[in-house]
Amino acid sequence: MIRSTTIACCVGLSLILISGCGPKTKIVADWKAPDVEPEPFTKVVAIATSQDKILRRIAEDEFVRRLPKGTQGVTAYSLIPEESREDKEALRRILEKAGVDGAVVFMVTGVDTNLEYSPGTSHYSFYGYYGWAWSTVQAPDYMKWEKTVNVEASVYRISDAKLVWSAISQSTDPDSAKNVIDDVARLVAKRMQQAGLVK
Repeated sequence: MIRSTTIACCVGLSLILISGCGPKTKIVADWKAPDVEPEPFTKVVAIATSQDKILRRIAEDEFVRRLPKGTQGVTAYSLIPEESREDKEALRRILEKAGVDGAVVFMVTGVDTNLEYSPGTSHYSFYGYYGWAWSTVQAPDYMKWEKTVNVEASVYRISDAKLVWSAISQSTDPDSAKNVIDDVARLVAKRMQQAGLVK
C-alpha cells in the first residue's frame, strides 16, 4: 500500500494586525492520539485554506521549508487543483498517486481583540489615586488594545484518515500575517519532530 504523508496546512489568515510590538507566538495546547504509535511520515503536503491565494502559498511554502531533512514536503498548490479541493475521492487519488502519507491542517480559529487595563497600586488610596490619575491620564500604556491570533494545526495519517496529533498556537500582537505564518510553521514542525511524526 502506498504510504502517504499529507500535511495539510489549512491556514485562513484574514488578519487585521496591530503594528508596534514584535510577534510572540507559542503553543498553548497540544494533543496526541493515545492509541497511535508514532511513526515518522515520509512525505507531507501543506494545504492552506485562506481565501487569499498569496497568503496560502506563503504558508504552504514556509511549512514545507521548516520540515526536517528526513521528511519530504510538498505544497498543496503545486499538487491539488482548485477544482479538486473539496472532492474527497479526487483528493484521495491525488495523494495516493503522489505518495504522501500524512496531513497537517492549519486553520485560524480566532482573532480576538482585548482591552488591557493596568490600574496600578495607587487605586487603593483615594489621595494616591487622585494624584496618580492626573499624571497618568495621558499615558499611552495605561490602557491598550491587545490582539491575539489562534491557529489550530491538525495532523492526519492518510492511510486511514485518522487524526494523530493536534495543537493550538497563540500569537500576541503580531506585526503581520507573514510573522504569524513563520512562527507557527517553525513551532509546529519542531513539535511534530519531538512527537516522532517527522524526522
